[in-house]
Amino acid sequence: MSLASQIKELGEEIGLDVIRITNAESFPETEKYIIESIEKGYIPEKPNNINLNKISKRCNPKSILKRAKSIISVAQNYLIEETEELQDKNQPYGRIAKYDVGNFYYDVKLKLKRIIDFINQETDSKNKSKNKSCYISLAEKPIAQRAGVGWYGKSGIIITERFGSWVVLGEILTELELDTDESLKRDCGDCTICIDSCPTKAIVSPYVIDRTKCLQFISERVMKVPLAFREKWEDRLYGCTTCQEVCPQNRKVKLKKYKPEYGYIGSRIPLIPLLQIDEGEFQNYFAYNQIAMRPREAIKRNAALALGSIGDPRAVVPLIKVLQEDDNQMIKGHTAWALGKIGGEKAKFALEKALKSEEDREVREEIINALKMF
Repeated sequence: MSLASQIKELGEEIGLDVIRITNAESFPETEKYIIESIEKGYIPEKPNNINLNKISKRCNPKSILKRAKSIISVAQNYLIEETEELQDKNQPYGRIAKYDVGNFYYDVKLKLKRIIDFINQETDSKNKSKNKSCYISLAEKPIAQRAGVGWYGKSGIIITERFGSWVVLGEILTELELDTDESLKRDCGDCTICIDSCPTKAIVSPYVIDRTKCLQFISERVMKVPLAFREKWEDRLYGCTTCQEVCPQNRKVKLKKYKPEYGYIGSRIPLIPLLQIDEGEFQNYFAYNQIAMRPREAIKRNAALALGSIGDPRAVVPLIKVLQEDDNQMIKGHTAWALGKIGGEKAKFALEKALKSEEDREVREEIINALKMF
């Protein structure tokens, strides 16, 4: 049995759902796409400040492992069965995107380490291998596409044959020359459901995503959320998977009876406690989860938006406390919006009082707009 076959067999044994292999050549088309997206404003970097060297490195595996010859590309299904009951059904909860219910990336990373250990054992460590699960330093979707892990959906997400797009990706760069696989001759045909269903129309055309409109992208970053997008926010606390939920390729994927060992937080989080959470509590609550790597201010803003969208009157007093005491202007502004959405005399009185003492121009504008909702 070839080493490539042994690697695939081991990957299946340890719980990886798709294991394919491709070469380590660069991805010039991906590099071109990223630069064009920045120039069009779809990725929020100023065209004059494009870091071409950084983009080039992300699209060139050999910038990470100079003598890389092969890439082992893997996917693991994260659509899991949740059996835990909500701690307190009498308070508002925020929704977590399915891929972030637990730290599936870390789970994949540990499994890829086992494969590297196996490779080193079989080859006496003569050739280097690097574990690059998670796409921080490497453009991994084009790798998965070329390896035949899946094909690009029009939402820009990789779709696999058995598990749809409900997968996280990972890869191993290696100096070994392994037998490679062909890419899949598949596409989404005439289907445009993901494009039509995107709540903010972030999929501007097939395979082209305007990340400045994508709720997933916005939920991760400290920024002012446009009013029109707030109206589409619903109960999201982190992420958005609407384009995946409507995809026909995802409808028949079975739930996996499995719970990730690290970073498990479940799919719904109590919102009100997040309004006052400090950095230490934040890191402890989301330990080992990707959310811990995001700015706490973004998550607090998201909590305020979700509470405003849900419209639960029990959130009014905690939101008023944020409006009065928080020192972050962005959070205060979105909190004012939430109070306006929920409404009621108590919320109106608090907004009117805040307007008299608030000095920040943008927060004042948010309060004025919130008062117009009454």
